[in-house]
Amino acid sequence: MQPLNLPPQIDRSSASMSAPSRLNVVSSNPTHQQVRHLPQPHLAPAWLRSLMTVQQGAMVIFASVLGLSTLVYGHTVYTQSLWRSQYGQLQRLQVQESQQGMMNEHLKQKMAQAAEASTSGLIAPNPDRLLFIPSAPQRPMKPLPVVPHSSRQMTPPSQLPRGY
Repeated sequence: MQPLNLPPQIDRSSASMSAPSRLNVVSSNPTHQQVRHLPQPHLAPAWLRSLMTVQQGAMVIFASVLGLSTLVYGHTVYTQSLWRSQYGQLQRLQVQESQQGMMNEHLKQKMAQAAEASTSGLIAPNPDRLLFIPSAPQRPMKPLPVVPHSSRQMTPPSQLPRGY
């Protein structure tokens, strides 16, 4: 009968608590019961550690600049889009103003032509036909009633007539 080839098991009784990654492996094969220690990790040289720190700092700066440039680009695109739409509205309003001015002048011309027509019933002004109305006689001024300041009531803004 041949021995079973079982997978290696972890011997938790011999593993130290301070280094949980350095477990001792015990083989299930009785001929190989020797424990092998893992090699100690070597510390990187100081110049390499400083370069890695500089790289991490550069990555943080790069991410910040990238985010800031994305925000500035978005703001620029939004501003240009807003400006374009507002400029289009300005041009439409200018065209409307020009059209309204032309219509106003056209209406004035039509009214002048209608007034000059003999069928309108209007007559040209003549100094002999002027009418002078005498002014009304001067009336005496009435004194205003005096109201003490403390008894004067203020009207709330919601009760004021429109336009105030």
